[in-house]
Amino acid sequence: MHISHGCSHFVTMKADLLAIQPVIAHEMTHGCVGHLPLPAWLNEGIAVNTEQRLCPPPAPLYTPQQMHEKHVRFWGEEEIQQFWSGKSFLRDDEGNMLSYDLARIIVDQFSSDREQFRRFAQAAHMADGGAAAAQEHLGIELGRVAPPPSRPTAHPDHPLPDAKPALMYPHTNPPAPRHVRIQSHTARGFAVTSGT
Repeated sequence: MHISHGCSHFVTMKADLLAIQPVIAHEMTHGCVGHLPLPAWLNEGIAVNTEQRLCPPPAPLYTPQQMHEKHVRFWGEEEIQQFWSGKSFLRDDEGNMLSYDLARIIVDQFSSDREQFRRFAQAAHMADGGAAAAQEHLGIELGRVAPPPSRPTAHPDHPLPDAKPALMYPHTNPPAPRHVRIQSHTARGFAVTSGT
C-alpha cells in the first residue's frame, strides 16, 4: 500500500522478497509519480505496467480469452464512469481486478510513443480524468473509450467469439479519426488503437 501523506511511504507484509518485489515496484512507482495530480486510472496503469516490466508475473491467473470475456461482461456505462473517476479501483468485486487490467492496457497502448506519453502524463489531471491532456497530447478523446451498450453472455458450451470489432463503441456510426477504440487482441485480451 502506498501512503502519500507527507513523506511518501509504502507498506507491505513481511514475506519472501521474490513474492513482494512486484508490490515494491508498483508502490515505488506511485511514489515517483505522487507529485503529479494524475487520475487514478493513469496512476494505476503506469504502476501496473512498471511492475510487470520489472517483475514479470510467473503465470497469469486467467488466459487472455478469459480476461477478454470478463471485460466484455463487466463494463457498462456506469462501470466505465467509475473507472474514469477512479471509484472502480475501490470496488470489492471483480471490477477491481478489471479496473487495474484496463488501466494497464490503456497505458500500455498510449505509451507507445514515449515522449508524447510523457507530455500527456505531465499534463493529465484528476479533475477531468485526464481528458483534456489526452485530447491535446495524444489526439484522443477519452470519452470515446466507452463500453458496449449491453453485456453479451456466454454459455459454458458456447463461448464468446474470439474477436469483436470496436467493442467499446456503442455508436452505430464509425468512429471519428484519432479516437480510441478497444478491440480484441489475442496476446493481451484487448488493444487500444487509433481510428483512421
